[in-house]
Amino acid sequence: MRNLLKTLLRVLATLLFRVRLSGSLPAKTRRLLVVANHESFLDGLLLGLFLPLDPVFVVHTGVVRNPVFRLLLGLVDYLAVDPTSPMAMKKVIRLIEGGRPVVIFPEGRITTTGSLMKTYDGPAFVAAKTGATILPVRIDGAARTYFSRLASHVPRKLFPQIGLFLQPTTRIAMPEAGSARERRRKAGEAMRRLMQEMIFASRPQQTLFEALLDAAAIHGHGTRLVEDLKQIEYSYRDLIGMALALGRLVARESTPGERVGLLLPNLAPTLALVFGLGARRRVAAMLNYTAGVDGMQAACTAAQIRTIVSSRAFVEQAKLADKLAALQGVRLIYLEDLREKMGLADKLWLLLWARPFPRAALPAGSPEDTAVVLFTSGSEGKPKGVVLSHRALLSNVAQIRAVVDFSIDDKILNALPLFHSFGLTAGGLLPVLNGAKVFLYPSPLHYRVIPELAYDRNCT
Repeated sequence: MRNLLKTLLRVLATLLFRVRLSGSLPAKTRRLLVVANHESFLDGLLLGLFLPLDPVFVVHTGVVRNPVFRLLLGLVDYLAVDPTSPMAMKKVIRLIEGGRPVVIFPEGRITTTGSLMKTYDGPAFVAAKTGATILPVRIDGAARTYFSRLASHVPRKLFPQIGLFLQPTTRIAMPEAGSARERRRKAGEAMRRLMQEMIFASRPQQTLFEALLDAAAIHGHGTRLVEDLKQIEYSYRDLIGMALALGRLVARESTPGERVGLLLPNLAPTLALVFGLGARRRVAAMLNYTAGVDGMQAACTAAQIRTIVSSRAFVEQAKLADKLAALQGVRLIYLEDLREKMGLADKLWLLLWARPFPRAALPAGSPEDTAVVLFTSGSEGKPKGVVLSHRALLSNVAQIRAVVDFSIDDKILNALPLFHSFGLTAGGLLPVLNGAKVFLYPSPLHYRVIPELAYDRNCT
């Protein structure tokens, strides 16, 4: 009867949540410990239905108190434990040593941020003590269901797609230390690193523009998240619209694969151009407008930049006219002029085709394509160009995401220019691709203004 009910639930979950299982189980091993991130109350059920194992689930005592989940737990073998109790972990050790596969959530509780939260030392010590083979499983998508514990204002879907990503197996050796407490702590650190690497390794392979579209689908196209000195909050819909429109206009002035110089301050259109150029198979070369004529000329020469996109208002305000006039072998295009060139055909394309169907309107590039060129400061000679692919940039974002505990309730103040590596990745791409808000400020040198802005704009 239990097997029949599990089969019916598996079919139902497959239809409703379109569950996809990727990766493969290890060769048969006597001691197996499955560890997974904890996104929702569905997690244990999903693992029980789709992993071809007959494991014992280690669950938090608080879950068992809920009569609904106690009923669902009747479908599997489980052990209710307090993750802080050493005695509870001894029961888990006996299970593994007895040959039963065990599933455990090292976080102990369901995430409230969508990120990996605290990992307890107990599961790691169990793995080290038993020498068990560890199978990490990344659960993705369950946090967007109504069974999660994210804040009530976080966008949810009734039946989002859920993925179960099986990672290569590993082990945690018993650490060498002078006391049991220290060994336990070191084992816990190893488990935390394992979980972080699991989150990082299971990220999707895509381009920046595809990642932006996915973020909009997850967090809602109307979600307002980018603000700049104009004090206008731009939504995902606005950002995608700017990326599509500006990308189309600049594409007319350039060729596929060309490196287009961006000489613009920290404004929403600058960020949109990074996505829009990549979507059009152009490369955004982020020029340092504080580098002087020689520095900018050296950057243009190194990256073979023939076209620079800037803004008349910015050039006038930053007093860059003389410096730009001194540059050789480049053509300047101004955003103000591009907007005037946007005709009726462009507006209809954007309104009727590109915005409703952005994935169809623009061919999806390869994650290995070059997305951005950044330049060193030139403090040790001429600036050097650093070529970064879509995969490289998204890898940086995923690495930060795996170790920094932030949520969509946070707001980042980014005073580092977008031509700066950290300003672009951590201050620009990270919040936008993960649903957090960002306030873009043009200069990190205004040390009196920035703290006041952080307070005034509610930056966390």
